[in-house]
Amino acid sequence: MAKTIPIFAETPRSTGQNPENPLEFRKSPVLSLYVHIPWCVRKCPYCDFNSHEADAGFNEREYVDALIADLQSALPLIWGRPVHTVFFGGGTPSLLSPGAIDELIGAFRALAMLSPEAEITLEANPGTVE
Repeated sequence: MAKTIPIFAETPRSTGQNPENPLEFRKSPVLSLYVHIPWCVRKCPYCDFNSHEADAGFNEREYVDALIADLQSALPLIWGRPVHTVFFGGGTPSLLSPGAIDELIGAFRALAMLSPEAEITLEANPGTVE
């Protein structure tokens, strides 16, 4: 069941607010997006994260489409809340192609309220970036 986010609440009488208007709009909290990329060149023995060796490759197109669909399904819960940070973690997010990263950031801008000053961070392992 979807969680309802209230956009107004009763105003306490002690605030000096107009008692004729008992409703007050709240400012929604900002959001941060975590984008999990679960593939690695090899699985480290100490790693407890959901990650898998990409020795046989992975279907990047299918995964990018699934991430965008997941964001679309969450839109009713986040509508109107600005996104201030995006973190690509994993696994090894630097295994994604630059085009896939660009497509995801473009989708975040188009679907969510990604702030123009948003901090966007991508984890990378040596040897997976040039």
